[in-house]
Amino acid sequence: MDVKSHLKNIKYLKKIADLSIKRNTKVWLVGGFLRDKILKRKKDFIDVDFCVEKDTLKFVKALSKLLSLKYIVLDDTQQSYRIFIKNKSKVYTYDFTAIRGNDIIEDLSKRDFTINSIAVDINDKKFTLLDPHQGVCDLNQGIIRSLSADVFFDDPLRVLRAFSFMANYGFKIKTTTEKAIVKYKAYLKDVSGERIREEIFKIFSTSTCYKTVRAMDRLAVLDEIFPEIKECRKVIQGDYHHLDVWGHTLETIRQFERLYKQQIETKPEVLGHLSRSLKTAVSKVTLLRLACLFHDIGKPAAKLETEKKIIFHSHEKIGRDITEKICQRLRFSAREREFLKKCVYWHLRPGYLADQETLSKRAVYRFFRDTGIDGVAVILLSLADWRATRGPLINYSKRRRHERVMLGLIDFHLSEKKKKPLPKLVNGNDIMRKFKVKQGKLVGMILEKIKEEQSVGGIRNKTEAYALAKRVIVRAREVIE
Repeated sequence: MDVKSHLKNIKYLKKIADLSIKRNTKVWLVGGFLRDKILKRKKDFIDVDFCVEKDTLKFVKALSKLLSLKYIVLDDTQQSYRIFIKNKSKVYTYDFTAIRGNDIIEDLSKRDFTINSIAVDINDKKFTLLDPHQGVCDLNQGIIRSLSADVFFDDPLRVLRAFSFMANYGFKIKTTTEKAIVKYKAYLKDVSGERIREEIFKIFSTSTCYKTVRAMDRLAVLDEIFPEIKECRKVIQGDYHHLDVWGHTLETIRQFERLYKQQIETKPEVLGHLSRSLKTAVSKVTLLRLACLFHDIGKPAAKLETEKKIIFHSHEKIGRDITEKICQRLRFSAREREFLKKCVYWHLRPGYLADQETLSKRAVYRFFRDTGIDGVAVILLSLADWRATRGPLINYSKRRRHERVMLGLIDFHLSEKKKKPLPKLVNGNDIMRKFKVKQGKLVGMILEKIKEEQSVGGIRNKTEAYALAKRVIVRAREVIE
């Protein structure tokens, strides 16, 4: 790799190098930036890690003043600080951390994996790679190898980091490293929910996360993060299924990967829709893969065997509540929790719709009313769930029709979103003045009913809206009386 050409493109690198000479402190470029350049991987978000020999905070303060940029404290104890660099439309992060140990060699020996234990002295005019643990060789061979078993004891999150590297780089974890993971995986319970969440998101953000999830399952690492899944193993289902609940869950993730390539990645409209409206750094697709993991998590508690069949009544409600607990434990945002709970709770609904011989406008309206901006995601989860269900009682002709209906629902919804919204026939003030009712739930119920009837073509003007409002008020009063 031509390190020199890559490193010279780092903004302000010469100023950082000159400052290190002026302050008589060595600075090395380390970590992920070098790793990605060796692999020739392009990233939208660029973060650069520097290791500073001494007086790290003083160095960062001097650099901050020199560049007229602010810095933030990441970890005062570890002497870790960050400067944000804006370059056109992109934002880079430059992290500066104090050297661990007596020199850079000792620092590199304290890192997690060989592929991250590579450094360059920024004042070395040849930019020679410092690679005491053969990290470049492991990068070229696609191997994740820990520097020692103790790295997982020092920071148990590294157990998950091994799998996030596996997912994002397609690498294989060495057998010796797997043994160390098994030994120290239980210490994940001591890691904060926020840190675990971020690594989980990295794993589930990849379109090939199924392979990684299977590897995590094989080493029972998933059980440490999601102990709720233990109950799903060996829970036998009815003859519509060919797998137990846990096997079906894993198969649903696999089927979603296939669905992503067939129905999402190749369709800009669907992909664009899923990339909007979440208002969080995590994509809907990433959360959808997690929804596949959670969608049947309520089945063990709901299972009931009769003489004729096995049923899981209300498992979607139980699953929604379990999902809420998991999200709270891992500190998911409110919007992320809402999305996952909605997917788990409504994942059966598209199947019920597709089961109807004639799909009514009202049923479609109510589905998207209840699922809101996440309706398309719910349908995609339902499709993956259906594809993962291949028991002896499955009617594949009926299944193909169901898929056409569900995919048609997505197309219909996206085409409806392009249309101008229907004009409001009446508003809340109109209803309160006309019928002398107070502001409250009744007014909201009336407006929702008017909106539904207008959407399905039941009413077309203000007169008809008022007639409908009157009927709703009469029925409401009859219920009270």
